[in-house]
Amino acid sequence: MAEAAPATLRIERVDASRTRVSGALGFAEAGKASGRAGELIGDGSGALDVDVSGLRRVDSATLAVLLAWAAFAAKNGRTVRLSGASPDLRALAHLCEVEPLLGLA
Repeated sequence: MAEAAPATLRIERVDASRTRVSGALGFAEAGKASGRAGELIGDGSGALDVDVSGLRRVDSATLAVLLAWAAFAAKNGRTVRLSGASPDLRALAHLCEVEPLLGLA
Protein backbone atom coordinates (compact mmCIF):
# COMPACT_ATOMS: atom_id res chain seq x y z
CA MET A 1 0.00 0.00 0.00
CA ALA A 2 1.43 3.38 -1.00
CA GLU A 3 1.93 6.01 1.67
CA ALA A 4 -0.22 9.13 1.25
CA ALA A 5 1.61 12.25 0.16
CA PRO A 6 2.04 14.84 2.91
CA ALA A 7 -0.50 17.62 2.96
CA THR A 8 0.45 20.86 1.28
CA LEU A 9 1.58 23.66 3.57
CA ARG A 10 -1.26 25.99 4.50
CA ILE A 11 -0.82 29.28 6.34
CA GLU A 12 -4.14 30.82 7.25
CA ARG A 13 -4.43 34.14 9.00
CA VAL A 14 -7.47 33.87 11.28
CA ASP A 15 -7.33 37.48 12.48
CA ALA A 16 -4.74 40.07 13.55
CA SER A 17 -3.64 37.98 16.51
CA ARG A 18 -4.06 34.37 15.30
CA THR A 19 -2.65 32.27 12.47
CA ARG A 20 -2.99 28.55 11.69
CA VAL A 21 -0.24 26.51 10.05
CA SER A 22 -1.01 23.03 8.77
CA GLY A 23 0.31 20.37 6.43
CA ALA A 24 3.98 19.76 5.76
CA LEU A 25 6.63 22.24 6.84
CA GLY A 26 9.96 20.54 6.26
CA PHE A 27 13.02 21.13 4.11
CA ALA A 28 11.03 21.20 0.86
CA GLU A 29 8.69 23.94 2.11
CA ALA A 30 11.12 25.97 4.24
CA GLY A 31 12.26 28.49 1.64
CA LYS A 32 8.77 29.42 0.54
CA ALA A 33 7.44 29.46 4.11
CA SER A 34 10.24 31.73 5.36
CA GLY A 35 9.31 34.28 2.72
CA ARG A 36 5.74 34.44 4.01
CA ALA A 37 6.70 36.06 7.34
CA GLY A 38 5.22 39.43 6.40
CA GLU A 39 1.92 37.84 5.44
CA LEU A 40 1.91 35.86 8.67
CA ILE A 41 2.85 38.69 11.01
CA GLY A 42 0.73 41.36 9.34
CA ASP A 43 0.10 44.84 10.64
CA GLY A 44 -1.11 43.95 14.12
CA SER A 45 0.64 44.55 17.39
CA GLY A 46 1.34 42.51 20.49
CA ALA A 47 1.47 38.73 20.64
CA LEU A 48 0.64 36.55 17.67
CA ASP A 49 -0.70 33.06 18.42
CA VAL A 50 0.47 30.58 15.79
CA ASP A 51 -1.52 27.35 15.96
CA VAL A 52 0.80 24.61 14.72
CA SER A 53 -1.42 21.69 15.74
CA GLY A 54 -2.07 20.91 12.07
CA LEU A 55 1.57 20.32 11.14
CA ARG A 56 2.04 16.77 9.90
CA ARG A 57 5.83 16.67 9.79
CA VAL A 58 8.38 18.38 12.03
CA ASP A 59 12.12 18.59 11.51
CA SER A 60 14.95 21.07 11.95
CA ALA A 61 13.74 23.05 8.93
CA THR A 62 10.38 23.48 10.67
CA LEU A 63 12.14 24.90 13.69
CA ALA A 64 14.28 27.20 11.52
CA VAL A 65 11.18 28.64 9.80
CA LEU A 66 9.37 29.19 13.10
CA LEU A 67 12.44 30.96 14.50
CA ALA A 68 12.69 33.12 11.37
CA TRP A 69 9.04 34.10 11.81
CA ALA A 70 9.66 34.91 15.48
CA ALA A 71 12.68 37.07 14.55
CA PHE A 72 10.65 38.92 11.89
CA ALA A 73 7.88 39.48 14.41
CA ALA A 74 10.33 40.85 16.99
CA LYS A 75 11.72 43.31 14.42
CA ASN A 76 8.15 44.49 13.91
CA GLY A 77 7.28 44.87 17.59
CA ARG A 78 5.44 41.57 17.99
CA THR A 79 6.02 38.28 19.76
CA VAL A 80 5.12 34.78 18.60
CA ARG A 81 3.48 32.16 20.81
CA LEU A 82 3.08 28.68 19.41
CA SER A 83 -0.01 26.74 20.39
CA GLY A 84 -0.75 23.11 19.69
CA ALA A 85 2.92 22.18 19.35
CA SER A 86 3.44 18.43 19.03
CA PRO A 87 5.67 16.56 21.45
CA ASP A 88 8.24 16.24 18.64
CA LEU A 89 8.31 19.99 18.03
CA ARG A 90 8.52 20.69 21.76
CA ALA A 91 11.40 18.21 22.10
CA LEU A 92 13.27 19.78 19.18
CA ALA A 93 12.78 23.29 20.59
CA HIS A 94 13.94 22.07 24.01
CA LEU A 95 17.01 20.38 22.53
CA CYS A 96 17.94 23.66 20.80
CA GLU A 97 17.00 25.70 23.90
CA VAL A 98 14.67 28.00 21.96
CA GLU A 99 11.37 27.48 23.78
CA PRO A 100 11.26 31.08 25.08
CA LEU A 101 11.75 32.46 21.56
CA LEU A 102 8.67 30.55 20.42
CA GLY A 103 6.51 31.16 23.46
CA LEU A 104 6.79 27.53 24.53
CA ALA A 105 8.47 28.11 27.90
